Amino acid sequence: MKSVFLASSMALILTGAAFSLAPLSVADELEAASTPEASLGVETGAPAEPTSEPVPVDMDAEIRRLNKFVRSIRSIEGKFVQTAENGRLETGTFYWNRPAKLRIEYDQSPLLIVADGRNIAQIDKDLETIDQVRISWTPYKFLLRRKFDLTRGMDLVGIQKMPHETRVTVRDPDEEIDGEFTLIFAEPELAFLGWTWTNPFDGQVDFILRDAVEGNKLAASMFVIREEERRRGGRRR
Repeated sequence: MKSVFLASSMALILTGAAFSLAPLSVADELEAASTPEASLGVETGAPAEPTSEPVPVDMDAEIRRLNKFVRSIRSIEGKFVQTAENGRLETGTFYWNRPAKLRIEYDQSPLLIVADGRNIAQIDKDLETIDQVRISWTPYKFLLRRKFDLTRGMDLVGIQKMPHETRVTVRDPDEEIDGEFTLIFAEPELAFLGWTWTNPFDGQVDFILRDAVEGNKLAASMFVIREEERRRGGRRR
């Protein structure tokens, strides 16, 4: 079984053909409140767990509604807060040109993550390395499918609908990617809020958007790793 996951450290782990894109660590809401970032007024994202009572869900109707919404997205850009169980918090800027192009820029970390529609690359400018694999080998595949469909290419674990948010949890039907991936949507007016990745290696990692804007035209060059950027950012492994 290929073990493809986002590790809590910033190290890249290659196992054969498998590529490991690691989500950086983070604190839960209370732990983050005591961090230097919190003292500077950085918002720490949504709580790790919903705080309201679930409401009944018509699964078929909800799947159709969420599929339709995600497919309607043209682009999203916004700030994010990434937190994990080991207490580390990271912030940065998120760009998604749907369906399958993505860019994640970290404020303090040397990492840059870019998905060009087929592959996803992680550049570490400190280590001067670039690692690249197919999107389908990483948990990002659940978000970056060309035709988003909660009934295809993923096992739907469940939908939890709350007054102010809906959480949709999926996992890899082939068990090549460990853990569960939860997409988070605002309610009652649907908006994409981010995701939670839970796996045996890192525990729970939350990636929550702030001040997100939908529909802006994003430059195609943002989702290309150019040769000069490779030289500046590092070398291929």
